[in-house]
Amino acid sequence: MLVPLHRRNYILGIINGILFQTGYRLADPMTVLPLLLIRLSGVTWIVGLLQAIIITAPAVPAILASRFIDTAERKLPIFNFYSVIRFLALMGMALAVLAGGYLSGVLLAALLLSLFAIWLSAQAVSTMAFMDIVAKSTPTTKRGSFWMWRQMIGLSLVLTVAVPLVHYLLGDNSPAEFPANYGLLLLGSALILGASWLVYSRVKEPPSKPARHKLTVRQNIARGLGFWRQDLRYRRMVRVVLLLASAGAVGPFFMALAVQEWDFPDTVAATFVTVQILAQMAGSILQGRVSDRLGNRKVLIFASFTGFLAALVAVFSAAFAPAGGMDVFGYTLSYRLLLLCICFAGSGFYTAQLWPGYMNYLMDIAPERKRPSYFGFTNLFLLPVGVVPLIFGWLAQTVSFQIVFGIAAVIAAAAAVLSLRIKEPRDDLTADQLQALS
Repeated sequence: MLVPLHRRNYILGIINGILFQTGYRLADPMTVLPLLLIRLSGVTWIVGLLQAIIITAPAVPAILASRFIDTAERKLPIFNFYSVIRFLALMGMALAVLAGGYLSGVLLAALLLSLFAIWLSAQAVSTMAFMDIVAKSTPTTKRGSFWMWRQMIGLSLVLTVAVPLVHYLLGDNSPAEFPANYGLLLLGSALILGASWLVYSRVKEPPSKPARHKLTVRQNIARGLGFWRQDLRYRRMVRVVLLLASAGAVGPFFMALAVQEWDFPDTVAATFVTVQILAQMAGSILQGRVSDRLGNRKVLIFASFTGFLAALVAVFSAAFAPAGGMDVFGYTLSYRLLLLCICFAGSGFYTAQLWPGYMNYLMDIAPERKRPSYFGFTNLFLLPVGVVPLIFGWLAQTVSFQIVFGIAAVIAAAAAVLSLRIKEPRDDLTADQLQALS
């Protein structure tokens, strides 16, 4: 927590995050990609499968890679290598969709899911290297603002560039027909994300204190399980994140409800992305201030309560939302659209809190020589979450959306209760140490 601030790395990390946010939202796994997969396959449960892949795909690569990342004196070459793999996987997705006329919808959806799993696997490894560099370059009282600026400026570009482009390419005036319009979005995403990784490759990595011995796979797994048994703060944090990730898996089903139950057009994705982004921008400001000044425990508490409220509104929406609307300045505002916008706003605010809060908390408690393994094994402990979106997808298809949203609300409420038991690592610092950091 007491490392000096490396301003060059801080600024390049922010630029990297700005570009990453912009490129990532062009193929947003919460809105754009689920919509593409639904249109290709015609089934709701594929949204759950996508979310399951998002959760489970990083686990094994992260565990295997943590063995050599722990012992590597320099983490930047690892980040660069796996960033190239990410770029190639995303370009493959774009080219597959652009040439989609040669495959059936189901086969194309399967190919996209396979390439996306490769992207996620490489992302897991490069993220461990990235987090280690950030932890060595940025003190705990600056990490909140680090994530805040990445999100704030990046989401501003998303609003002014990505969202209009999504609306244009998916709208009636699009220059490309389905699925080529989605392929253009994926292509733009690949190019911008590639630029973000090139930017971060220019950082000056501070010296590391690597682990002395590379463990076997069996020894590494035994050590990772020891993190759970021996580190109370880590165990409590993982429990909260596990519950929050389970509750957060409900997010894509807001879009499924809109297009499958309520027959909204595809262009509504741009509206929901806009609402989600505005809420995430507001949430990132709160996250940055709370993290820097009060610590990351409170960030996770905010995420828990926000996730609960979003799921609660979704339950009400699915069960009782009327089909009509109200007149606002001569324009009819749909009740259903308004309620879903509230759900997406809650999802954006929740996202802004959860992942920065979790990553900053983990950087605060993880020993330097074991930091990559701490991040890697968190993916393992979160594996049970992978079945949650599959269950959500099955329940949405066979029972009802309100059951799915109700379960998510209960899970988020449990996370809120457990988050209150987490200890703030910054409380272990002396007043003089905190003053030096500020």
